[in-house]
Amino acid sequence: TTHLISWCKTYLDTQIKLFSDSHQEVVNEGQWCQQMSTQKEVYFQQVADAVFMHDHDLHIQQLYSQYLSVFIKPIKSHFQLLCKKYNGANKTLGSTGVGLTAMELRENLEMKSLLDKILDTFPWWEDLHGFRRMNPSYNTLFRMADPSQDFAMEAQ
Repeated sequence: TTHLISWCKTYLDTQIKLFSDSHQEVVNEGQWCQQMSTQKEVYFQQVADAVFMHDHDLHIQQLYSQYLSVFIKPIKSHFQLLCKKYNGANKTLGSTGVGLTAMELRENLEMKSLLDKILDTFPWWEDLHGFRRMNPSYNTLFRMADPSQDFAMEAQ
């Protein structure tokens, strides 16, 4: 997980593509998204390189170099698991807490207590939250209205 998170921090433009909604869903919701010019498999391969080529176990490195494609599925599964755990942790915070930064959560005593409990069981939450909290596909509790929308005008 540490190598995966490190890769995500290094390649922000690419990691957002791995977590993003389908282009059509986002367009239907009137939102903006970054569309991939490359298939996700290529990005998962890049993550697998970062994770398994630097594994402390030389045997794993050798297996990876011989059977590259076998290692992509565990990376995809781990991304899905991180999504699930992140969203589960966010349910603890509720819709208000999810939209706040980790620093803002620490300023509120009640939220700080919840955050501390989350970090005890899921230490990567803060890393993920740093670049995931505004992504509607990854953060299912927090939705941000477009401040430029004129609902009164649209209702007429």
